[in-house]
Amino acid sequence: MSFSEWISILALAISFSALYFTFKKDAHRIRLSLNKGPYGTSDFISINNDSSFPVFISSVGHLPLNGAIEWISKICDGKINKSFEFPVRVDPRSTYQGVFLGGYPHKSEMYSYCVQLDCGRTFVVSNTIPRKAYIKLKLLSLLSWLSSGRFGFEKNDVHISKYK
Repeated sequence: MSFSEWISILALAISFSALYFTFKKDAHRIRLSLNKGPYGTSDFISINNDSSFPVFISSVGHLPLNGAIEWISKICDGKINKSFEFPVRVDPRSTYQGVFLGGYPHKSEMYSYCVQLDCGRTFVVSNTIPRKAYIKLKLLSLLSWLSSGRFGFEKNDVHISKYK
């Protein structure tokens, strides 16, 4: 290899590392976990924001295995036991503990939840649906993440103020 080829390879490596760190800084890094309540009447969702900037959750949706998304209008904060309307702010490098009360855990045997940010990116979590259906939802979530919310899941309007 000639000297110019080595320089080109080095420049390519530097540009890839710069692109990686630029994308890493811009990307939303959200991790979700879902736990059942002690008596099976509620679900607890943990929304962990690993990004270096705050994110706003525009809504959380309930996804039955063979149904459409039902957007939930309120979520209960598990730390202070108070109900909030969306959007909900999740600070950088922190976790929001949400609680779903009422009929959502009992509407179907197999279900999942999706968390949609105000930019449209949607993340999914489930403990009850089959692996094949969960992989499909995770691929839709990845598509939503890569396309900045334009593709994958429908955009909700829960956080938009109603016309009076």
